Amino acid sequence: MPRISEVIGELCVANENAFGARFGDFEVQASDVVFADDDGCLFLSSENVEELLATARIIWGRERQQAEAIKAGRALRAQLDFARYLEKRTADPSHTFRDHLRNIDGAIEE
Repeated sequence: MPRISEVIGELCVANENAFGARFGDFEVQASDVVFADDDGCLFLSSENVEELLATARIIWGRERQQAEAIKAGRALRAQLDFARYLEKRTADPSHTFRDHLRNIDGAIEE
């Protein structure tokens, strides 16, 4: 388990009325918002929270649809037409899985 000081980073005092924390090259201000889970953390300006939450809801909905389709017997491999991706990748090595997802309207993190 990491120590709190390893997780929190370095506290920066800018003046008496403001403070932030530095994480590597990034400085986080007191007005920023953090979202964290076992995979990592995301810091963003509080003015961008609604946009992020709207995107998260879309991703959550798409993932729920995929999970329901899996429960109904349709493999994720079939949902994402993975065989077609492999065919195209063989013909064009520069074709990425991200490209494929965009082509089938399956890119949910964009």
